[in-house]
Amino acid sequence: MIEELRRFILVANVGNITKTAEKIFITQSALTQSIDRLEREIGSELFVQKGRNMELTTDGKALVTIGEKILDLWEKAKDPLTRANALPTLTIGMFDNAALRLAGFVQRHTPGQEFVLEFMIDNSERLLSNLQLGVLDMAILVKSVSPFHKDIICLATFEEELIPVAGKRFSGPLAEIPFVLYNRGSYSREQIDALFIKKGVKSKVYAESTSVHFMKELAILNTGVALLPENLVRQELKQKILVKQHFKMKWTREYGIFAQKNNKSEYRELLAEEIAKILGEK
Repeated sequence: MIEELRRFILVANVGNITKTAEKIFITQSALTQSIDRLEREIGSELFVQKGRNMELTTDGKALVTIGEKILDLWEKAKDPLTRANALPTLTIGMFDNAALRLAGFVQRHTPGQEFVLEFMIDNSERLLSNLQLGVLDMAILVKSVSPFHKDIICLATFEEELIPVAGKRFSGPLAEIPFVLYNRGSYSREQIDALFIKKGVKSKVYAESTSVHFMKELAILNTGVALLPENLVRQELKQKILVKQHFKMKWTREYGIFAQKNNKSEYRELLAEEIAKILGEK
């Protein structure tokens, strides 16, 4: 099934059976039969036809994520040198600001004699999805307002303040001040919106972004107030490039270290403890 999986991922990336078949020099019929065999093995449809293009189903999207990991492991398994020096691999996912705070930890954990660490940086929603699919052994991500699936356990939780900053000082009613916020639907935005609602304030949103660095640039340009972690704006505040705003509201977000309940590793607890110590430092 390795070849079927490889062909499936190619079709998923190209989005068209005919073009993919031409690209790998096989007939369209042979490629279609290959996808059919994989769907029978999986027991689910992986594509739906949309005009001339193939669109992934929910199961198809999940299989792309898992399949890419399987193909990577398969290539390593074929390498005699890799087999001879095989070590357990733990994959840790983390959202952007956690990655910044854990830079020293990542640098220290080069391949050792007991296990190998791999790191993935992504938004919290995709990290959670990859954790649920088993692609990640552990993930540091922002908590959702709604509870996670019962198979996902939290090993430690943390709270960080989101500092309201801009290139100038804004005044007036909070509802009239433009904000630069995380994209709607993100876990950080869920927590921010929940506080606005609790205080009875409808926020005026100038811009939304998944990039904290872009949010910071917009704040420097005085387009609005950005809510950003203190460690990300410390230097700009010190140099007076950014000004901390004085509002009666205090924004915080909660995040944590998460893992699959039944996917235990002898190294997981030790790593989680080390990571928790770093993230718990003020």
